[in-house]
Amino acid sequence: MTSTAPRRERVRQATIEEIKAAAHAQLAEHGAAALSLRAVARAMGMTPSALYRYFDSRAALISVLAQDAYASLADALEAAFATAPADDQAVRWLLVARAHRQWAKDSPTEYTLIFGPQPTDLTDHSEALINELERSVAVMFRCMAEAIAAGDIDPSPLEVELSPGLRERLLAWDCADLPPAGAAACMSVWTQLHGLIALELFGHMPEPLAGSQELFDQQMLGALDRAGHQAPIDHHAVIARADGAAGPATPVRA
Repeated sequence: MTSTAPRRERVRQATIEEIKAAAHAQLAEHGAAALSLRAVARAMGMTPSALYRYFDSRAALISVLAQDAYASLADALEAAFATAPADDQAVRWLLVARAHRQWAKDSPTEYTLIFGPQPTDLTDHSEALINELERSVAVMFRCMAEAIAAGDIDPSPLEVELSPGLRERLLAWDCADLPPAGAAACMSVWTQLHGLIALELFGHMPEPLAGSQELFDQQMLGALDRAGHQAPIDHHAVIARADGAAGPATPVRA
């Protein structure tokens, strides 16, 4: 027999979801810096003191919104990874990268919250938030680790670029047991991914290239070359295989 949460708990959870929805609307309109509990309470027809029974600070509310955003991103990336062909590392990476871009386009408020300027009062991340953050990043680490294990990528040439201090920092970064060169490859791919998405999402892409799926695909496969892909990448062939693996719902490239 399935147990039902007590009515009081169900009402409380429904109120929390309503508060988060009102806060999300304010984030979309004004950004994280302007979000206030008083304004959220006013939008809901609550008193600020009543809202404090659910979130005791602005930072607590933003933290939960960020946790939800990371969870949504992680779900999208994990789904892309799970349905991509395990024996075609380049295609799997491209499908995961595409999923990240699509999530950002579908969820610009969430993307801006977790990858834009950090709210100054969001300094004490909860364990739940960190878990969702790590779950989202773990997909990229797994792409890199499995490509290295399969012999498709060898990041060792990057070793000569690493100073002793940088090697120490990379070792301190928990990257699924990747060696420092592998962690450096991950960072190179990650910065290229987020740089391209941010340029597009925030309207800074040169007009002739704005919204181009073809540019995105070319840049993401180029990132694999930089990471140490061992064989020349036939971009057209990889993109065709990725389109086929993604199925008929794949958007037409601009």
